[in-house]
Amino acid sequence: MRFRPCVALGRYAVSAAILLALSACYEEEDQTIPSDTDAQVAPAPEAHWLEVGDPRAPETFLAEETGLPPAPLAAQLADLAAQYRESPRMIANRVLQLSREYPDTPLERMMRDLLPREGLPERSLGPVAQQYRVLRAGGADHATAMSAALGDSG
Repeated sequence: MRFRPCVALGRYAVSAAILLALSACYEEEDQTIPSDTDAQVAPAPEAHWLEVGDPRAPETFLAEETGLPPAPLAAQLADLAAQYRESPRMIANRVLQLSREYPDTPLERMMRDLLPREGLPERSLGPVAQQYRVLRAGGADHATAMSAALGDSG
């Protein structure tokens, strides 16, 4: 089969056009101050994040944020770190984020329920957490959203 330079260039041109079109869709976060008419909207919970340079251990961070004892949190973080690619610091950030967004599910349960079934390959927590959030926003309860996000079949 002969290489056709025009076809190859056309494919690159189409790819470049798609990338340019997608990059034009990006919108900056609105940094405006809310008006008086927005005052009745409940504020989002204040975001707390364990930064990369923070000297605290992830379980200490979670304990300080939640008032829970650090030892059981350390054990749960170790279990999650064995199943996910992210570091315990990142896992702590994600589980705290989810538990703050969905206060109907306590942090300990969120951490326990994020453990996938035995025998599943290591995965990334980010997509699991995002799918959970989308399903919850769509009206699913915790158990249904968690089961679907983890890919449980039953």
